[in-house]
Amino acid sequence: MIINYDSPGQLCNRIWSLVPSIAYGLKYKEKVLVINMDGYTEPFDNLNKNRLVRFASRKLLKRTLMSFKARGYIQNGRSNIFRRLFGFNFVEGWSNRLGNAEMVEEQSTEIRNIFSFNTNIANAVDSEFAVLPQSVIVVGVHIRRGDYKEWLGGIYYYTDEEYVCILRNIKEQFESRGQQVKFLLCSNEKINLENYNSLECFTLSCSSGSHDLYALSKCDYIIGPPSSYSQWASFWGRIPVKFIKSAKEIITLSDFSEIISFNRFSNGSILNID
Repeated sequence: MIINYDSPGQLCNRIWSLVPSIAYGLKYKEKVLVINMDGYTEPFDNLNKNRLVRFASRKLLKRTLMSFKARGYIQNGRSNIFRRLFGFNFVEGWSNRLGNAEMVEEQSTEIRNIFSFNTNIANAVDSEFAVLPQSVIVVGVHIRRGDYKEWLGGIYYYTDEEYVCILRNIKEQFESRGQQVKFLLCSNEKINLENYNSLECFTLSCSSGSHDLYALSKCDYIIGPPSSYSQWASFWGRIPVKFIKSAKEIITLSDFSEIISFNRFSNGSILNID
């Protein structure tokens, strides 16, 4: 049995930390126990529908394992007395995110099923998308603020003016194809739509972290700074994404590509930000 016990950050960081071991369990029919999703299970309906993967709250067990980790008794996926005697493979969180890339792609359909959004979230967002003309291209814009002001020295923290310049360029490219585009703005801070009034932009009336995540997965394209959040929206919805590496970057529509596993795109490129 594989036991995921570490808690690496918020929702999408945790999901990406689980995906490699879930993919392994699905492929080799080994049970996977997830005890590090406390407080983050509400958006999903199917977490315990697959017989091999179980999400459960085991706070005492988690505290015990974290204590063992701090003392060096267990290390990420390495052989130890628990594995030899009981067959338990203890897997830490974030350090595991890059593993089993090929398996993640192979098992991607069932992984998406496990993390299906609940009907309340889906219905609320679907109703807002339903009023959009079918001919309109919807570009989801993840305006990541908050901790990004300090993370890596604020290199991926962009102003509204910088986003507007980038989005104007995207708009012009679609218009040259004879296509109309609207931009869905999602952020972890309040958005002032007046700063984007030169563009066709909107936000969700039901906006929340989970609703925005599902909404991004329904867009035709996603753009924003490098983020595990946008990566999950791209992976789950099979939507091409482009990560903005610099506010001065010239972005073309051919730059967009779908995420197939963490930091890996369907066009063969790999995201490297640290």
